Amino acid sequence: MLGMCYSSEVERRGMQFVADTETAAKIEKASKWLCSDTARVGLMLYGGVGNGKSTLARAISNLIGILHNSALSAERKSVYRLTAIELAKLAADNQPLFDQVKRQELLMIDDVGTEQVSVKVWGNEYSPVTEVLYDRYDRQLFTLATSNLSDEEMRERYGIRIYDRMEEMFDRLYYKQASYRK
Repeated sequence: MLGMCYSSEVERRGMQFVADTETAAKIEKASKWLCSDTARVGLMLYGGVGNGKSTLARAISNLIGILHNSALSAERKSVYRLTAIELAKLAADNQPLFDQVKRQELLMIDDVGTEQVSVKVWGNEYSPVTEVLYDRYDRQLFTLATSNLSDEEMRERYGIRIYDRMEEMFDRLYYKQASYRK
């Protein structure tokens, strides 16, 4: 089912889905993560640009929505999706909505590392992504994230404390293949 959702995401952008071994392997690993009862509460898809991380994250989000909103489920759930840049703007411009977003049961943050490192709110400076990850780590909430940052770049950007929590919080899929956009 996740493969079908992935294919649908590719086709939604007017592209033709062509299955390759790297993509199939990522879809299979993500499927196993979704079905595992020992998986961590988060999944981090990271690596180079243009190789399907956001597409897979959106496919996972769509699948969760399909499964939770089907006739088989009494619960109605969906994954709240936004980019790290949008998250930073929310923190600066709409603190009540930012607080609601960080506490969503299911959250996807796309392009972690593209946002401003810190924002000022009423004269106070803080890092929105760091705050969200701390909060979600403490509450053990489902978090799906994508990033082009390497492990070292993440450690440098967010610091060892949040990076250490990310290590515990996220199962990780590293993307090393070339961009599909070329």
